[in-house]
Amino acid sequence: MMITKSFTKGSRKLYFFFGCMFFVYTLLFGSATIYTGLFPAGHELLIFAMCVMSFCIAYLFPQFKDNDERSKRIRERGMFFSYFFILGYMIIGMGLFQLEVIAFDGYQTISILAMLTIVTVFLSFVILSRRY
Repeated sequence: MMITKSFTKGSRKLYFFFGCMFFVYTLLFGSATIYTGLFPAGHELLIFAMCVMSFCIAYLFPQFKDNDERSKRIRERGMFFSYFFILGYMIIGMGLFQLEVIAFDGYQTISILAMLTIVTVFLSFVILSRRY
């Protein structure tokens, strides 16, 4: 069976399908951890981040498939803005842990931070693609 080049490079429909699939997984794992009383366990947050990432890539695919100056600028500025948001998340998180407002274990904390990082980076790409 031969795989075509367009399938291996990706397409909007493929990324949209992955986004829908990750959304269903997020609902499934999220409801399971809520019913067991362990929310957030960590893995469902990462699956949600993959869902957001897939939908953002599906939206950005026509602009990012050509590696032109516009797409490079969107990536560059998106990472720049995301850096400061991620620092803000860490500062707020440290304050909440220090004041004992929240109490998560290590895996949950890293999962939340990873989810916030992935979502922030890709949503900043989408916002900046509308601007530039």
